Amino acid sequence: MTPKQCKMARVALDWTVRELAEKANVVPNRVSNFEKGRGAQINTAKALEQALLSSDKVRFQGHTCVCVED
Repeated sequence: MTPKQCKMARVALDWTVRELAEKANVVPNRVSNFEKGRGAQINTAKALEQALLSSDKVRFQGHTCVCVED
């Protein structure tokens, strides 16, 4: 998952940075930094991805596609 995919998925789910942070068990600043491409530890990126996938509405394909189901 890329930073751009993370932000696109979060917005498509209508989640705030704070909501994603809570679901991923990270501080909101880490979500913001990751989405802005400011780097993140691999554990943070994985936690964000798992939180988004846990919605059962998000699917990532390649490095550019985010699929969100209703």
